[in-house]
Amino acid sequence: MTTALGVQPDSNGNGVTPEVHRQIIAAQWQNTGVIDGLGVTGRSDLRYNVAAGVAVCSKGAADGKTLAYWPGGQTAAVAAGDASNPRVDAIWITAHNPKIGDADNQVVVGVTQGTPAANPVAPPIPAGCTPIMAMRVPANATATSSATKIWTTYYALPYGASLGKLGENWDRRDMTGDKTVKKYYFEQPITFTLPTDRMVELQFKVNLSSATATSWDDTTHRTEWAVGFQIDDNDLDHSCANFVSFGAWETHETSYITAVSAGTHTARLRTWLQNGGAPVFHYNPSTDNKDALWCGRRFIVWDRGPVV
Repeated sequence: MTTALGVQPDSNGNGVTPEVHRQIIAAQWQNTGVIDGLGVTGRSDLRYNVAAGVAVCSKGAADGKTLAYWPGGQTAAVAAGDASNPRVDAIWITAHNPKIGDADNQVVVGVTQGTPAANPVAPPIPAGCTPIMAMRVPANATATSSATKIWTTYYALPYGASLGKLGENWDRRDMTGDKTVKKYYFEQPITFTLPTDRMVELQFKVNLSSATATSWDDTTHRTEWAVGFQIDDNDLDHSCANFVSFGAWETHETSYITAVSAGTHTARLRTWLQNGGAPVFHYNPSTDNKDALWCGRRFIVWDRGPVV
């Protein structure tokens, strides 16, 4: 038996246990991460400053989640930079719980020092910790003030919320495409990271005409230019669209929604000439209502919420 959050304990003091409270918090947040603050900056010594802020933390799915406030302060010191190679340090936050083996019940911010390498990567952080930031430390560094951020902040996401625009690749060129029929091109990659399994929309807009047309009203010559969506080099089932244009400069749009697992992925376009003359892509940099009709080729990836 459990007690609901918001209901007072009974006469024997039985109420919401910490375990139940953590499960209720877990239901409200889709992932661990920063809610507010916790900005990381370098210092004139070998520690990092971590600003005040709040994060969602967890010791594992079965244990639920906690909301951890850090009042601001410094991490422990790291070593000076390697003589030859850079490294990456990972800064994290965790909520201690003595009931599961921690020495105290405090919120702790720490740093895990990476391994120097020509192309260093962030080191794994301790289990039960929430990543805040990764900092690249140059060779021969004597203070963290010379370290640079290599991540954007990894935010916690309330259940049901959207991440909005995950990325965009806008090709603003006026150009003529290849006239070779059914030759594939793989174009306009967008890399994005999802904290949980998400529904993702891929959206594409293009303005084109046929290179073989002699005027805007020539309907005897056409181009059939096709585009399909890929994620991690794999075609999305029946995501392809065939755009037909003649002499007039026509705008075409297509989109596709699919479930994508948590993690880092790359979306891109697979394009080809299906039939007819080469496609001519049109872009105008104007921002007025009369001439801003020619959009070039614009590819956007949107988050559309959790997979349910």
